[in-house]
Amino acid sequence: MEKITVAFASDNKINLSKEHFGEAKEYFIYDISITATKFVNLITNISPEEKMHGDPNKARGVSAILKPHYVQVVVNKAFGKNINRMKKQFVCIISQTDSIDESIKNIQLGFNNIVSEYEKGEERNFLKL
Repeated sequence: MEKITVAFASDNKINLSKEHFGEAKEYFIYDISITATKFVNLITNISPEEKMHGDPNKARGVSAILKPHYVQVVVNKAFGKNINRMKKQFVCIISQTDSIDESIKNIQLGFNNIVSEYEKGEERNFLKL
């Protein structure tokens, strides 16, 4: 795999969201390889509100927003209970940094590990970078 498509959750276009991934206002989509980064799209989060914590409809709604953009990896500072549903479709990365730019650098450094995790399919685990 030469590149991965990554969605970063954000509320201010610079930093990752402080809320759970599914509660972010927007998702910034990038194609990332070991040596290059390309901004692809900005998506507004129009997923349904949770009726309860870990609402499966919320996970389905967020996935439905991201899948048409071929997202393989999702990144944020925090995920809720739905991380167990999301990791069946995406590599979920819990970022150790606040900024999208720093998270991109960390993804490039861990690129091969992320690809390896993605290739596990529904048995994949989340990563911390």
